[in-house]
Amino acid sequence: MARSFSKPNRLHVMNELNVTPMLDLCFVLLIIFMISTPVLEQTTAVNLPKADKGAGKTPDAKTQYRIVSIDRDGGFSFGQRRVTPAQLEAEFAAIAALPEADQPVVRIRGDGTLSYQKVIDVLSTAKAKGLTKVGFDTETR
Repeated sequence: MARSFSKPNRLHVMNELNVTPMLDLCFVLLIIFMISTPVLEQTTAVNLPKADKGAGKTPDAKTQYRIVSIDRDGGFSFGQRRVTPAQLEAEFAAIAALPEADQPVVRIRGDGTLSYQKVIDVLSTAKAKGLTKVGFDTETR
């Protein structure tokens, strides 16, 4: 008795598509975008005023900092998020409530084209809340 072997049905083989490599690629892309997105949104666009080289010392790596940015339109950002003046005042109060040894340095990044009064307003708000560790960020010439 002779056996007859039939050819495999090619349509049946084509229906079983292996999606594992495609899923691996999607997960890798998802991880890349999750890591790179916060880096892209990290800072507020501020054209810092210019200072002479060596005007300040290099920041200490052990010191904690909180960044307050003031854009050219006078809008405030605390760290990476936009805040109102009232929210900024609340952030300063929260920092002032910490023990002085644990308080981070507040760094003010004011746009170079900004009115000096806006920077002084932020500084006086920090002073009114009892903050003593405040600095200004500049670019070197």
